[in-house]
Amino acid sequence: MLSGLVDVVTLIELGLLGWILYALFTAVYNVYFHPLRRFPGPLAARASNGWKLYMEVFRQESPVHLLQKLHQQYGDVVRIRPNELHFSSANAYHDIYNPSARWDKDRVQYESVGADHSMVSLIPYEEAKQRKAVLKSLFSHRAVSNLQGLVRRKVRPRFLVSSNEAPRTDLFYTQVDHLVQVLKKRNEEGKSSDLLMAFRCMALDAATDFCFGTSLDALEVPEFKAPLLVAMDAALPGFVVMKHFPLLRKIALHLPSWHKETDHPTTTVQAHRHPLPRPSRPPRTQEMVRQQVANVIAHPEILKSQPHATVYHRLLDPEAQQHAHPAAVLFDEANTLMFEATHTVADPTMFGLFHILSNPALHARLLAEIRSVWPDSDSDSDSDNAPRLEVLETLPLLTATIKESLRMAPGIASPLFRVTPASGAVIAGRGVPAGATVGMSIYHVHHNAALFANPEHFDPDRWLQQPQDDKPSKQDNLDQWFVAFSRGPRSCPGKNLAWCEMYILLSTMLRTFDLRLDRTTASDLAWRDCLVPYFTGRHLHAWCLPSKE
Repeated sequence: MLSGLVDVVTLIELGLLGWILYALFTAVYNVYFHPLRRFPGPLAARASNGWKLYMEVFRQESPVHLLQKLHQQYGDVVRIRPNELHFSSANAYHDIYNPSARWDKDRVQYESVGADHSMVSLIPYEEAKQRKAVLKSLFSHRAVSNLQGLVRRKVRPRFLVSSNEAPRTDLFYTQVDHLVQVLKKRNEEGKSSDLLMAFRCMALDAATDFCFGTSLDALEVPEFKAPLLVAMDAALPGFVVMKHFPLLRKIALHLPSWHKETDHPTTTVQAHRHPLPRPSRPPRTQEMVRQQVANVIAHPEILKSQPHATVYHRLLDPEAQQHAHPAAVLFDEANTLMFEATHTVADPTMFGLFHILSNPALHARLLAEIRSVWPDSDSDSDSDNAPRLEVLETLPLLTATIKESLRMAPGIASPLFRVTPASGAVIAGRGVPAGATVGMSIYHVHHNAALFANPEHFDPDRWLQQPQDDKPSKQDNLDQWFVAFSRGPRSCPGKNLAWCEMYILLSTMLRTFDLRLDRTTASDLAWRDCLVPYFTGRHLHAWCLPSKE
């Protein structure tokens, strides 16, 4: 028995020795013989994937800010894993994310999102191209413009049991109008408001209504603590962990739900009665989305009652169905669109509004411009006299302010990594071999001092430069570097909806309220890169006093 135990110990020792020798061999190969060996970077990063894991998970460094430090030390291109490069020179961005690029995404990064069947997580280019083509018409500028009323007050039909049931309509002061009413009520109660969470609630309701034909009514939740949004925010640091521990991600995604409610009345609503219940208590959002998906697949005729096309209409179109698991596709697209919609709109709007309120001269100029097309806001509903999107789009300072807000606060903070094709690539004049993972973050484009003078300064006027002596204006030069929604064939399909919401939201907040900061400082807007910005401070809190003019 003792000899058997010795044999086991010996096997363990030999296994450990073998692992150490393999790790040393791999490190030597990565440093001296790897195809990317000529690119600079920390020695540990060039030798092993463990360096990036250690910095992001254990030291909790913000990846995009860590990259900024590395570029200051190593130059325009830095090797951050044995097979991974990050670029910071301006031209590199268009080399990687250009319309002719047909590069696949980096599997390690995109599988960490946990929505493998959604468009954002489709790795091969051809699969993503097909899905984007299916959804393209839903997010076109024309489609968004025609449905801009969804961001304001409207009459909305509910989902039906069948196409034969008479439609039931309810009047909802939702989205921006609903937000205005909630903020006015809070002011009457002597409360300031967390505008980041308020804007996220509004954006979530608008996006779910636009994409799925029914709203989560997040704005009805006290203190803007909609359970889905709270859960999303709490999950952000987990994206970093899941990226480095894929097995942990798979285990987490397949764990059973230990918190299902069986006694709450809202969870016993029959699927065919209402595919997405809106409970007053914290919802089990994943279960509700699954219920909605199951309902539209089992009863596709109920989609005929919707006043506009939804994501479900497009993905269930027989001509568009090229996927084997429609339920998984609809479920993952629903979750991904809800996640993206809240951050893309709310985060930059909060960031921009803070800088507007911190600059009285800019605030006054913006308000004067908005009042020139919205002179009267006295009505039962503030949107009754509000200008249409097409009018707001003509306001140069408002447009410039939204651009500057998107420049300063990226919707996606992390670099969106791609894999170079079999023929290799030339990026910023540097030859990169086939199969290398490469990327450049939007943050590094928008904060490049060679492109944007004094990049840490919020300055909408940088977008308003006029041409001189028949030369292209500085604005024209800057527009080619405005990449808030990425560029190329895999850019964000929902950018038109985001622009629509930001135009309406920002103009309404400035026209409707006399806004005053509630002890908010720049440090309250500090964020960490967790794929999207994870705000670690207090957020923007403001008093929302109804405007007297």
